[in-house]
Amino acid sequence: MPEVTSTSQTQSSAAQTAQTTLASNFDDFLTLLTTQLTNQDPLNPTDSTEFTNQLVNFTNVEQSIATNQNLEALVQLEQMSQQNMLGATMINYLGKSIGTNLNVSALNDGNAAWNIDLGSSAATVKYDIYNQKGDIVFSETAEGVAAGEQQYSWDGTTKSGAAAEDGAYYLVVTGETAGGSAVDVGYSFEGIATSVETVNGEPVMMVGDVPIGLGYITSVTQPTTTDPSA
Repeated sequence: MPEVTSTSQTQSSAAQTAQTTLASNFDDFLTLLTTQLTNQDPLNPTDSTEFTNQLVNFTNVEQSIATNQNLEALVQLEQMSQQNMLGATMINYLGKSIGTNLNVSALNDGNAAWNIDLGSSAATVKYDIYNQKGDIVFSETAEGVAAGEQQYSWDGTTKSGAAAEDGAYYLVVTGETAGGSAVDVGYSFEGIATSVETVNGEPVMMVGDVPIGLGYITSVTQPTTTDPSA
């Protein structure tokens, strides 16, 4: 089941972490060097060759880290460019009817509906509804469900009897024939694209309260209505 929660996280890059570690190690190295030079025997001074080699190694590592930082910056710019291109493409879809085969729908004012297609008749069918966090909020089982396209509706009442908040929810349908075989289940959702937003760092089309990634869009048509509902 897809999860579409919007999060914001601050993470240090590998190059930044390496640079911090190198700075700490270099400070320790200078402390040891100063201490040893201060306490060396004037008649038998410390050979500086090893210290010189270590300084050269520190310089080489520092240059490598700087190169990695530049590469990371280029990768970030490329990612931003790709996201901007996706966003620009999605803007062209605003106001159009967007179709997808995701098992998603929006709960509005105590009503949500999913278009499903059972590949064969089912002796039992279980309907599990998940919120965007991946938690099951409602479940029920039906018997003797016919094959074909149909609609499943939910009034927003959770398994605890409370009213669920408006927003996007996911339906997982599990069907089984009288012989114990699994039933193929297809899903479809269609609505008017109302805005382009960022979810989990990725641009998505918003169809009402439902976020849909560009890769999940299966159809784009000129709508006959301006009502953004499935």
